[in-house]
Amino acid sequence: MSAERLGSRAALLLAGACLLSYANGLTGAFAYDDKAIVRDNPRIRAPYRVDEIFTTQYFGGPQGTGTAYRPLLLLSFAAQWWMQGGGPLPYHVANLLLHVLVTLLVARLLLRIGVGPPAAVGAALLFAVHPIHVEAVTSVVGRGETQAAALTLGFLLAGLQWSDRIGRRWVSLLAALAFYLLANLTKESAAVAPALLFLCLAFRAEGLLPARLGRALARGWPLYVGSAVVLISVFRLRVAILGGAIHGGGTGVFALENPLAPLPPLERAWNACAIFFRYLGRLAMPLRLSSDESAWSIPLVGRHDPLAWAAPILLAALILASLGRLPRRAPAAFGFLFLCAAALPTSNLLFPTGTIFAERLAYLPSVGFCLIAASWITGTAAAGTSQGRATLLAGVALLFAARTILRNPVWSSDEALFSNMVRVSPASAKAHYDYAYMSAEIGDPRRALEHYTRAVEIFPGYWDAWAGRGRMQRLLGDLAASEASYAESVRIAPASENGYYGLGLAREERQDDRGAEDAYRRGLSANPQSLPLAYRMALLSTRQGRPSTEHAWRRALAIEPGSLPTRLGYADWLWSAGRRDAARAEVAETLRRAPRYAPAIEKRKAFESAP
Repeated sequence: MSAERLGSRAALLLAGACLLSYANGLTGAFAYDDKAIVRDNPRIRAPYRVDEIFTTQYFGGPQGTGTAYRPLLLLSFAAQWWMQGGGPLPYHVANLLLHVLVTLLVARLLLRIGVGPPAAVGAALLFAVHPIHVEAVTSVVGRGETQAAALTLGFLLAGLQWSDRIGRRWVSLLAALAFYLLANLTKESAAVAPALLFLCLAFRAEGLLPARLGRALARGWPLYVGSAVVLISVFRLRVAILGGAIHGGGTGVFALENPLAPLPPLERAWNACAIFFRYLGRLAMPLRLSSDESAWSIPLVGRHDPLAWAAPILLAALILASLGRLPRRAPAAFGFLFLCAAALPTSNLLFPTGTIFAERLAYLPSVGFCLIAASWITGTAAAGTSQGRATLLAGVALLFAARTILRNPVWSSDEALFSNMVRVSPASAKAHYDYAYMSAEIGDPRRALEHYTRAVEIFPGYWDAWAGRGRMQRLLGDLAASEASYAESVRIAPASENGYYGLGLAREERQDDRGAEDAYRRGLSANPQSLPLAYRMALLSTRQGRPSTEHAWRRALAIEPGSLPTRLGYADWLWSAGRRDAARAEVAETLRRAPRYAPAIEKRKAFESAP
């Protein structure tokens, strides 16, 4: 194998390591966010809806809301849906193939910047099998990490080719900028790619550190300028769709997901430094792996805690030490700087992000860690390595691969995933909430109530958990407790649609129609486009025989004209009001929209047989 080319044997080794480590994750179902983003996402169903992918935030919803804009990621799911349908297997296969591609690109990049083949291939091998990547590879929506990493590495390789004046430079320049644009439209963390290119150029340059940094700046400035133009364009798109460059003005970061978000900048920064070392620990010893680290699974560091000053000082010292060793072209120094730079956008150091900690976020940054580990094991020789070192590397890779194989089944279903989350992260409110939600879906309200209760004990401001608790109490017949839980939900979040909806239902079942009407009215005031609230208001108005009933039904239909239950409810009211021709017409319209909708077929028969 040449110093800059990945030989076929090494490529087969890396591809085989990926496939063997992740093969038992291919048979999993859609789990967690896979369902909202892929399985149940109407935007990816047909090509004629492709414009919605580019004009809505990641999870859908009206413009001006949300924190993520990832149209290229959604487009990749859409293209698969159009060609292969909705079964989960093709999506898992595509994710695994993307991981193979990223692994090969990692090896190619390290060889290209001058890392010796043993360390470069060793780093790629550890990257291929590392268990911290399970969330990015085995989870379908983890594709955001693998796809963005592939495009970011494509940017780096094209940028290096342009810098080396190989072939038609303008082609390499345009390719690099295209990769950068596509990477940013896949995942926000790709914005850091120009900094990674600067690091690669500085590592390859000659001279002392200032000279290296100057040469990296001089050789790459056209790419940095072009990347800045691309990034500004992406920010403008985000402002148009989300209402802000980072997130919409009315959309913030929920403190449950990221307890660092409400902290003052300095306090958030020292906590971010401490969490960086948590990532390092999980990369080095991936024994405890968890899909959730929300409040309060990770304890925050207070200002009087020694870690509050020790973590930033240690991190700064390691960065300075790595910069000092960069002129020696030490792979470990480059690896640590790469790890820090790639992790920066999601670190919470510069600004609060959507989560305090997530293993999937370590996907691209882990390249740096794997290089550190591989260079320590194999040495820095440009040629071969000793049999003992090669054996040690193989042993570490096998241990990582075994842990990955054991971890993959956790993502096979919601039940497997949420059970694991509760067991591994018992102090996480979100873990208990997700486990409760899953328990309710499979028909176990008592177990769901137990975990919803635990979620609000951990995080009292968790309004959705209060609403879930109220729903379980209502199902179990404790209506007074149900109403109290729903009332707490809307007290905490005055715009909580679920809270008002459940509060109204609980009051209806307690024969408190006036209280139910008040709940629905308040809910609709906060959520004017809520079909569930409008539908319940129309049903309540029908039961009470109010003169405003027709207006209530028309309001519900205006919110969602395609709602079949709403159309049949309106038809029932028309029939009861003696407007039988209008009722039959409404049923006919329902059947036109859904010819096989059984309730509408039965309703038509009933209307036709009526005297």
